[in-house]
Formats: sequence, C-alpha cells, structure tokens
Amino acid sequence: IMAAAAITNAQIVEALGTLTNIVARDNLPGRDGEM
Repeated sequence: IMAAAAITNAQIVEALGTLTNIVARDNLPGRDGEM
C-alpha cells in the first residue's frame, strides 16, 4: 500500500511539473498567437 501511494505521489508531482511547464511556456510574453 505504501509503495503504491509513493508511486501515485511521484506521478502527481510529475504531472504537476509538466502542467506548470506548459502553463509557463504558454504565458511567455510575445508568445500570443504563436502555435
């Protein structure tokens, strides 16, 4: 149970980090309309 919880927490942290990077990249100045 503890191992499963640790894996879940690691996945959550990784997902949050990915989302943070995406949001930060999308909010960079001068990046509007550059898809």
